Amino acid sequence: MNTLSESGSVRELLDRAAITDLIHAVAHAMDARDWNLLAACYAPDAVGNYTNAEIEGREAITAGTKAFLEPLDVTQHLVGNLQITVEADTATTHATFIGQHVRNGGQYILGGNYDDSLRRTDEGWKITRRQIRGIWDAGDSSVLTIPVT
Repeated sequence: MNTLSESGSVRELLDRAAITDLIHAVAHAMDARDWNLLAACYAPDAVGNYTNAEIEGREAITAGTKAFLEPLDVTQHLVGNLQITVEADTATTHATFIGQHVRNGGQYILGGNYDDSLRRTDEGWKITRRQIRGIWDAGDSSVLTIPVT
């Protein structure tokens, strides 16, 4: 019996569970409009790479997400097909998502991929880089247009 190998396997399983929870927490935070939870998922120096912009820093990522989602009546982000690679204190993930966005009776659905880089910190795993890539969409994209007041 190799105790070192077994304890390494247990650590990897615990890491994978924590990383899975983290990726799901981001989706929950967006849909619940829990901006403190969203910020807690990212490292202070995180980078968000979106279709139309790159955002640097946890506070900027949180503020940008808030500005994008708050005008909507409701959202639902479903995350699945999570693949995780752990190497010591860093990890990468690939996940698929479907995001539903509703405002004023209109609905827009976007499907795509989240590709993340993560780092183990004293507070647990944190996202250091997230790339969002939309693959398909359906519905009324004007739902995402922020109204001019």
